[in-house]
Amino acid sequence: MAIEYVRFSDDQEVPYSDLVVVDGKTLYLSGLVAEDLDTQELSCGSITHETDKVLSNLKILLERYGSDMDHVVKVDVLLRDFSERDKMNAEYLRHFDPRRLPARLCYGNVDLADSCKIEIAVIAIKK
Repeated sequence: MAIEYVRFSDDQEVPYSDLVVVDGKTLYLSGLVAEDLDTQELSCGSITHETDKVLSNLKILLERYGSDMDHVVKVDVLLRDFSERDKMNAEYLRHFDPRRLPARLCYGNVDLADSCKIEIAVIAIKK
């Protein structure tokens, strides 16, 4: 089994890989928060804004590594405030084909880093 470990920044203090590619076809993406992909500056706001930012970034990263939103097979969503789940779901659904919704687990009332409202991790396959 071939495993590639990818870090998106040179910060060696971070104790995890941002992406792990297994056998050149399965992508395991660590949790994403609402941030600018170039500067890594947080882009905090409403749950709708943060969900859109995270999923827009996810789309960019998946395409960069040979996949896309239609090839996401599993999503883990972590919410700071579970009462915002309906707003998150409304934005979430705008980013996926309703005929190709991935399996999903949604956690609520989680103390996320840097006061983020949402963090999303995914498993996807290459196209």
